[in-house]
Amino acid sequence: MKKSLLAKIAGVVLSTGIVVGTIGAVCATKGFNVFDRSVADANTLVLNSANSPVLTDGSATRVDDKNVTWEYSNASDYVSGHVTLNHQGYFGIASSSVYGYTGISNITANFTNNGNSELWLLRSTDGINWGETKILESGVPTALNHGWRYFRLYNYFDSVDIDSVSVGYSCSGVSSTEDVDGAKASNVIATSSNLSYTAEYVDISPLSDGGEAIKFNKDVSGNSDITLGFGETYTIGEIQNYKLEFDMKTSNINYGKSVCLMKNTTVVGSNIFSQNTNAYKCTNIQDDWYHIEVPITAFISTISGIMVDGKIKDKPHSNVEKMEVNGIKINAGTCVIDNLKISGTQCSLGIFNSPTYKPSVGEEYWLKVAWVGTLHAEQVTMTFSDSSMARHIPVTDPNLQHGSPFYLEWLASGTCTVTCTVVSGYNRAVHTIDFTVTVN
Repeated sequence: MKKSLLAKIAGVVLSTGIVVGTIGAVCATKGFNVFDRSVADANTLVLNSANSPVLTDGSATRVDDKNVTWEYSNASDYVSGHVTLNHQGYFGIASSSVYGYTGISNITANFTNNGNSELWLLRSTDGINWGETKILESGVPTALNHGWRYFRLYNYFDSVDIDSVSVGYSCSGVSSTEDVDGAKASNVIATSSNLSYTAEYVDISPLSDGGEAIKFNKDVSGNSDITLGFGETYTIGEIQNYKLEFDMKTSNINYGKSVCLMKNTTVVGSNIFSQNTNAYKCTNIQDDWYHIEVPITAFISTISGIMVDGKIKDKPHSNVEKMEVNGIKINAGTCVIDNLKISGTQCSLGIFNSPTYKPSVGEEYWLKVAWVGTLHAEQVTMTFSDSSMARHIPVTDPNLQHGSPFYLEWLASGTCTVTCTVVSGYNRAVHTIDFTVTVN
C-alpha cells in the first residue's frame, strides 16, 4: 500500500530493495529490457473519448489495461473527448496505483480553454504530495515530467475540455523516488581531497523507496565540500518557481551548513547558509537523517530590481533565465546523501536577508522572501507592527524593474516586524512569514 510522506517521516518500515513490480504492472507484455534507459518512447499511452471515465457527482476512479488507477475530481462528461475539468478539477494517476507509469519522457495534451482557465501539469513521487510543473499549451509536448511516474492535469478558473492526452514512456526505472534522484555516485562532480565516497545501497533515506544513495567519508581533518550533479541540466527559467531538496544523514547537523547551485564547478547565484537564513529548511526525518529544502528563489532572483537615483539597485544577472545549473555544492564531511532533486512541491516561506544589516530611513529595501510556486504578485501584501515606520511599494510603481512585490520603503527609525503574505502556486496557496528589522 502506498505510504504518505508523513507516514514515512513517522518511521514506517520502508523497502530498500529494487521495485520491479512497477515495470511488470505496466509493461509485462511488451518484451522490452525494462532497465534499458536508452529506449525512449517505446510505448505511448493515449487518453481520449474511447476511455473516458464514468462519472458520479463529478468524480470517478478508473483502472486501465495496465492495471494503473486513475482518479477524477470535479469533472464533467465531454462527448467529443476524454473529459471536461471544472474549476479546481483534476485527473491523474492515483496514489493507490503503487507503481504508476515508468520512464515517462513527454506529455502532450490537446484541449480547449473556456474563458480564462489554466491547465496545469502537476507531478509527484507518491501521488499524494503534488508540485506544479507548468501551464500547458494545447498540442505542445513537454519533457518536464521526465522520470516522474505520477502526473495530474489540474484546471484553475473556467472549465477546460480535454480532447486527448498522449504520454510517451519507455518501461524503464527502479522506483518512484529513485527515478528522479540525482544522488548517485556517478553524479559526483568533485569533492575536497579529504573526502572519499562510495555508492550506498543499504543506509538510505527513510523517504526513499529503494535504490542508491552516496556515502561520503572524511579521511582527514579540514574543510570539505561536495559538488554533486542532478543528472540533468536545467535553466533558471525552467526551475525558478521550484525548490532544491535532498536528504542528508549526518551526526553533525548543527555545524553550519551551506548549499549553492552549480554549473559543473562554477557557482550560480548565492550561497545559502543554514545558520543565518530560514530559507535553508532542515527537518529531522528519523535518527540522524534530515530533509533539506531551499527554494530556488533564495539562490537567484529573476524579478528583483528598483530604480534609485537613476541607478538600478538589486539588478538580476544578465540573461538570468537562460543561465544553466546541473548540480549543487554543499559543505559536509562524513555523511550520506539521498533523494537529490528539483521539485515543485510547496514549502513554507523563507527570508534570506542578512540578519545583521540595518537599513536607513528613506531606503528602498528588498525583503528577500523565498517561496515555491508561480507567484501571484498582485496578491502579495505587507503589514507592519508600526505602520508609521514603513510602506509597501506597490507592483505598479514605475521604479520597479520587474514588478517585484517585495520592496518597501523605511519611513522612520526603530524596530519593526514586517508580516509578508504571499499567494503562490497552481492552487493559489497562501503563506505568511514575519521578519523583524532594526532601522537606523
